[in-house]
Amino acid sequence: MRKNTCGCHGHDHCPPQMECRTVKSVSGECKSEDFFSPGEIEQTVVLNDLIIQIPVEADITLPAHAKDLKLVKKNVKLKQCKVVKNSFDPTHMSVKLFIEGVVHKNIQFVESCDDKVRDFSVSVPFRCFKKVHLNKPAQFPFGEFSIKKNVLERKEIAKDGHGADDCITGSLTFEVFTEPVECKLLFAVIDEWDIFKKHDSFGRFRKITEKMDVVLGIKLFQKQQCPEPEAVDHESHHGFMGHEKKETIFDRFRGMIG
Repeated sequence: MRKNTCGCHGHDHCPPQMECRTVKSVSGECKSEDFFSPGEIEQTVVLNDLIIQIPVEADITLPAHAKDLKLVKKNVKLKQCKVVKNSFDPTHMSVKLFIEGVVHKNIQFVESCDDKVRDFSVSVPFRCFKKVHLNKPAQFPFGEFSIKKNVLERKEIAKDGHGADDCITGSLTFEVFTEPVECKLLFAVIDEWDIFKKHDSFGRFRKITEKMDVVLGIKLFQKQQCPEPEAVDHESHHGFMGHEKKETIFDRFRGMIG
């Protein structure tokens, strides 16, 4: 029997990594070192507030012919709002925004004059992507990428000097954990036209073609250390010694990875 690696009833959540076994290890004493911190606080910084306009067209087929629509309730829900770095912008003042969501509709209609009200629910998906500009730059002080599969390999020469020693090897890998640029839905506006189609001999319709203008208010934000490390003067005065640059944790990391 195959083991369930999901850990949940759906596939929307990332499952924990599996291991074949846990081995014994010996660890030594930890060493710590303090660094100059260019920022005093870490806080959520608003990068931009923006409005996204998405045209959507959809056909809805009712379970039965309808004489009239009594009420249509609408709710907008985002399933994805992902911000990706704009590779062509070294200033980090623009990003690519990917949005995906649904307009959930509960349609109440009647089939005839003396008929009871029927309910029918449907979800209308929408998606778009757009390059958007930021009022403040996104921060990636350690860089944005990790090296794991493309390992920097270390080799020593063999005793005969004719090649590498196959019995000893080393490597350098690193992971960078960046603060993501996140987004929050502030409001949603739906402006639409409904066109009734597929009428029967009594004039009732079965199909609705809707043309919607979905307008979303989005807030983009990121947790940052303020002020920005690159914008801070790391130098301090020491009398006749002039200026001495203080090493930050960002400087040490860059030195470790070469």
